[in-house]
Amino acid sequence: MGLTLHYRLTAPEGCTARRAAALVRRLHAIASGWAADGRVVSVDPIMSDRAMLDRFGTAWRTVPHPDDPETSVGVAIRPEAGWIFPVDFGADCEWFWLGLCRYPASVAMGGRDRATRLGGRWQFAFFCKTQYASLRGWENFVRCHVGAVELLGEWRKLGGRVKISDEGGYWPRRDLATLRKNLDRMNGIVAAFAGAVKDATEGDDRSPVQSPIFAHPQFERLEAEGETANADAVAAAVKAISSLGGAGKTDEG
Repeated sequence: MGLTLHYRLTAPEGCTARRAAALVRRLHAIASGWAADGRVVSVDPIMSDRAMLDRFGTAWRTVPHPDDPETSVGVAIRPEAGWIFPVDFGADCEWFWLGLCRYPASVAMGGRDRATRLGGRWQFAFFCKTQYASLRGWENFVRCHVGAVELLGEWRKLGGRVKISDEGGYWPRRDLATLRKNLDRMNGIVAAFAGAVKDATEGDDRSPVQSPIFAHPQFERLEAEGETANADAVAAAVKAISSLGGAGKTDEG
């Protein structure tokens, strides 16, 4: 759980491997320039080794289970090749991964080949949870969330296409007021849920509840507002978790 920016980069039609690599190098140079100007904290080198591509470049497709058509299963689609790199926008924000990968046209599953719908074009899809950058204040959060959207805009200038799904509501109208409203709402939901579960399980033999939201300087206000706005949902969630006989981390953070 957490306010997240989802995105997909796509190379121009007919892009060759050589050109794809060059485009990633140009985007990396832009990001590195931002680091030199202090707009981001750091930019790591471009990576193309199998371990990193599998870890950060693997795509997924949901298909019917081969033995039970009424249920679904996730199929891993590992990239055949690619170039990726991370950008560190600021404290408590997830790293922002960028690049391009090429995927197979089909993958084997259950004794048959299934189309991936990803073959034929260089692309890269990922997400970045920015919410907890707000633990360091609004300005740090804006630097991370808005900065990520702006860096994606640089990809368009290079001739690529970008699809953005912004849970904060900042994109596509660049609406800071909406972003602030949604951030406060999401922080309130997480604070209310985490606080309620912590109170309900504190003092027993269960693992202590952990969540980054506890470190927010305005946690008490957010918790109170979240409880008021989501009382029924919070109560239901606490009841369900209490019935399981255990509690742990309420958020991956």
